Amino acid sequence: MKSLLEIGRTFRELRINNHISLKQASDENVSMSQLSRFERGQADLSISKFISALKNIQTEPGEFFSALNDHQKSETIEFMSKLSKLEYERDIEGFRSLYKEQKEKYSSNPSVYQYHLNMILAQSFICKCDRSIPFPKEYEREIADYLFVTDEWNIYELILIGNIYMFIDIPLLHKMGTEVLTKVTKTGANKNLATIVLLNIFETCVYRNSKDAATYYKDNIPALISDETKLYERNLYHFLLGMYTYKWEDKTRGKEIMEEAIKIYDYLGCINLAKNYRQDMTDYIIT
Repeated sequence: MKSLLEIGRTFRELRINNHISLKQASDENVSMSQLSRFERGQADLSISKFISALKNIQTEPGEFFSALNDHQKSETIEFMSKLSKLEYERDIEGFRSLYKEQKEKYSSNPSVYQYHLNMILAQSFICKCDRSIPFPKEYEREIADYLFVTDEWNIYELILIGNIYMFIDIPLLHKMGTEVLTKVTKTGANKNLATIVLLNIFETCVYRNSKDAATYYKDNIPALISDETKLYERNLYHFLLGMYTYKWEDKTRGKEIMEEAIKIYDYLGCINLAKNYRQDMTDYIIT
């Protein structure tokens, strides 16, 4: 649901872009003062007044709602860009500032639940920067409630899961993972991002000794990475398969599989990836 402020702001932008004054946009159905309050998000308009005002600014309803959706998308892109920059800089104070910004937006526009979800995303990055800060349990429940009443999981929903999975208990995480797999298998939408999310969940299940859940991803992920061009995803899966094998089947063979994946990174000149996975293997075997 869009907030009154978003709707009013979009109306104002279209009016100005069409070079129409407030006086020209008003008529016997809707006054200048009503339109002014509407544009500032301070008052709503009835359907008849809204349609009349759209006609006065030479805008079709379809054009208006398309512009409204574009505004929401651009705001989401801006938020994600800030997250990406702050993550690269490991800027915990920046994440705290972003959390505060989204909290204020949600307080002003409680009908726009995405602001609250953005708060939760920002909090997840705060917790990643400082592992001594626990991720609030109520946020875990709120994310789950949101996801399981949302029919379509698009990029935003996958980003949510992809950034909070390490804070979620296995039963709920596995429920999310099976739903991701079901949706991507059914529609094929956002397959690349969904695959990375599932690989992360697979790794988490192995680390947390959840064999049944880990086996589910071991058996089902290969169908998503059958394309030979999926080199990174296939090699990451190979490494995780080595972890799985080492833990539950054959330690010697599991170590060999992990080393095979690391050698591929070496051959391709992916020095940092090889170094990171070699350290992961060492830490994993020690633990």
